[in-house]
Amino acid sequence: MTAASTPSASRAAPAANPAVKAGKQAQPAGAAVTVDVGAAARRQLAGLVASAPASATNVIGQADDNAVKSFDAMVAGRTKALSETLSDRFTRLGIPLDEPITLKLDTVGNVTTDSPYRKKIEKLFEEDPELVKSFKDVASLHSMRAARKALDAFQEARRAAKDDDARDAAQGLYTARMMQSQALSGIMTLDDGTLRSASMDFVTKSIGEIEPPKASVKAEQAAARRLSLTV
Repeated sequence: MTAASTPSASRAAPAANPAVKAGKQAQPAGAAVTVDVGAAARRQLAGLVASAPASATNVIGQADDNAVKSFDAMVAGRTKALSETLSDRFTRLGIPLDEPITLKLDTVGNVTTDSPYRKKIEKLFEEDPELVKSFKDVASLHSMRAARKALDAFQEARRAAKDDDARDAAQGLYTARMMQSQALSGIMTLDDGTLRSASMDFVTKSIGEIEPPKASVKAEQAAARRLSLTV
């Protein structure tokens, strides 16, 4: 049978995704690529799913709006707390926050950086395992959000596809996005007092979304000072 007459169901599956855990069978088209997350992040997710309505069975891709909002709110809260902790600890060490500081998990789970203050920052994490754990958990939670966003975009593209070629293109793009997102999952940047996830930034830009502008911490502080002078 020629390639032109081969049914779409018999087409070769996309290349295996390295993000899929070893020992698992290849997932069918449309299934979410496995994202490896920290134990604490999984416990947080399990708690949300357990307390959600029966329809909210999967926060990544298949949850109802309430479960998704609860998950996003939890991630935002954890991110804010860690951002404030890092900002405070860095300031105490004399590390200026004028420029973004990128932090990255290495292959053995250590937090590393290319910052000019690398020695101080890496020593801080080396001496505080709980801080490392918090960093891993928040990075994992953002990776889960990125995975859900990528899956939502994939499902929308599949619904809009007019033929097998378009569906295959959507599957290929989804797989590529997930591979890159997973590669970036251990990277976060402390920028203007707030941690940003490289994985989430990549997926958001990849699907063409634009994050709404947020007032910087410095701008908010300046506004508060101006207000205090007028009252």
